[in-house]
Amino acid sequence: MITIMQMTNGSKNRLQNRAITTSARAKRVARRSSQGRETQNNNNQVVRIESDNDVELGNNGQLGNNTQNTTDFQDEELDGNNDKEQPGKKCTWKKRPRTFDWQLTAAAPGGPLSIELLRGYCGHVACDIWENNHERGCLVIQSRTQALDLFEFDATNAWCLLVKSTGLSHLRNCVFPHHNSPLISAFVERWHPEINSYHLPFGEMTITLHDVSLIMGLPIDGIAVNHPLLQKGQRESLFKAISNLLDIEEDQVISDHSRGGIKLPEIRESLLKDNNKFSVDAIAKGYLVSLLASTLFIDKTTDRVSTSLFPLVSDPVNVNTYSWASSTLAFLYRELGKASRAGCKQLAGPSTLLEAWIYEYFPMFRPRVNSNFSPGVHPRAMKWDAQTSTAKLLPTLQGHRWRLDNMKAKEVIWMPYGLDVVENVPLTLYHGCIRHCSIIEPYMPDRVLRQFGFVQTPPMTPILPSNEYKPSHSYSVEYPEAIMCFWNDPTSHCLSQKRIGDFVQNPWDCSSDYRQWFLQRTHPKVQNPDHAPNGYRTRHQLNAEALLHLIAHYLRPVYPETRSRLSLEQQYHYFDRAINVLRDFENAQIIEPQHAQGQCRRK
Repeated sequence: MITIMQMTNGSKNRLQNRAITTSARAKRVARRSSQGRETQNNNNQVVRIESDNDVELGNNGQLGNNTQNTTDFQDEELDGNNDKEQPGKKCTWKKRPRTFDWQLTAAAPGGPLSIELLRGYCGHVACDIWENNHERGCLVIQSRTQALDLFEFDATNAWCLLVKSTGLSHLRNCVFPHHNSPLISAFVERWHPEINSYHLPFGEMTITLHDVSLIMGLPIDGIAVNHPLLQKGQRESLFKAISNLLDIEEDQVISDHSRGGIKLPEIRESLLKDNNKFSVDAIAKGYLVSLLASTLFIDKTTDRVSTSLFPLVSDPVNVNTYSWASSTLAFLYRELGKASRAGCKQLAGPSTLLEAWIYEYFPMFRPRVNSNFSPGVHPRAMKWDAQTSTAKLLPTLQGHRWRLDNMKAKEVIWMPYGLDVVENVPLTLYHGCIRHCSIIEPYMPDRVLRQFGFVQTPPMTPILPSNEYKPSHSYSVEYPEAIMCFWNDPTSHCLSQKRIGDFVQNPWDCSSDYRQWFLQRTHPKVQNPDHAPNGYRTRHQLNAEALLHLIAHYLRPVYPETRSRLSLEQQYHYFDRAINVLRDFENAQIIEPQHAQGQCRRK
């Protein structure tokens, strides 16, 4: 983004000393400027270039046992009074105010009424929407589907056979080519990292270990994903090992590490040169680390592989001994926690897992089923035909938010995999912490017992971090290393029959005291009915403009100029989606949009 600000002596010094990360687009603009990243004009103004949501880390990909991950978000929004370009006047950007008072100290408007659970609510995106009427918009979903094509996977090659023996080769077929950003963004608005669950009007839901195992086809049982080379004092040995693997200078490895990791194209070019002198083992390692970085552990470096992944594939024979399901879930939990802050504009992590999870439990959002999917043979991520790109429309996001704000427990498919999920995947009831390298996150299935077929009751006290800092523009959390000893014997730390209680008669059943307990500690609805952002009016009604946007979006593929590419069945599918939108809002009072200047008024 470009920010035009008046410079003072003090602010000039602060700006010069501040680390600024740039997106690729911003870098191109900067190269065209003779002044670099800061250009002073005749009016003593500075043009500052920075990305929507680049992450500043003290050392990207930091290694060691310290489980603290700190992320700062650069976040700005367009001034509401200048949202239309005016002749002779430059477009200015207004910086979103940062919220440093992130801790909840009293009952909040719209909830929570109790301060004991959602401690970081004041820095949460839901708080920003409810109290300040700020629209963050759709998140940028990090995806690396094209990176998987760098390696030509031929099952007859020796290195491909070695990769298949690890049990991870199927991941390249499980990744969605496009992501539904408005839908994912609507769910992220309801994620609370204090308990790692979504808060809906009727209770909590979360992504469980059996979800990861069945959706992505990953093993739960195994060693927690960590490695001795990731310990303090082992960084030099790690850099040397990567240098030997890729046959590049160690100084280049150190330089790439400081920039976020080794570039994916460089890994492929190093290992698959014409004069190939690398062993089958080395090529398999390079492919595996690229596969993990492009499917499960996607970060915000665009095209780089964190150096922390290389030790995990140092011995391909032992790759299948890791608990990849728990590692993937810990990584996703951490990225959802970062994205829950009001100042964050991007979401990293295994977004295919997140989106497929939504389709499993919420049938009203499902796309078509892939005709080639075979239950019990393919991972369930391959069930959904998510081939069509979804436009990043704010009204679409607001429509999903409205739908979730008014959702009933009966609309959820609580057990999409059948009634015997606990019997088939017993480790899904493990209660403790899970990890991915330096990331440690709590896993608490007692908060979502209905997803296992049991009556939901008030849960136990959540696992608390030893240190946390969660304002609107940053995210840092640290859990004690000692608690990971639970994973050494996970079966001994599963919920007991006494704790999980009775089986449900209806899938949505909860105890008589649960609802009152939950409503005291939650923020059940994201949209404040007293505000009127684009696409909303009082009583949570979408306005006519938002409704037309949704219908037009679903009918666009069947326009005369494009429908010839679709089969008759596909055309009916898009018509059905548009009809469903009308049915969802058939009882809503449609209010004509008000074309007011500036920010929306408070009613």
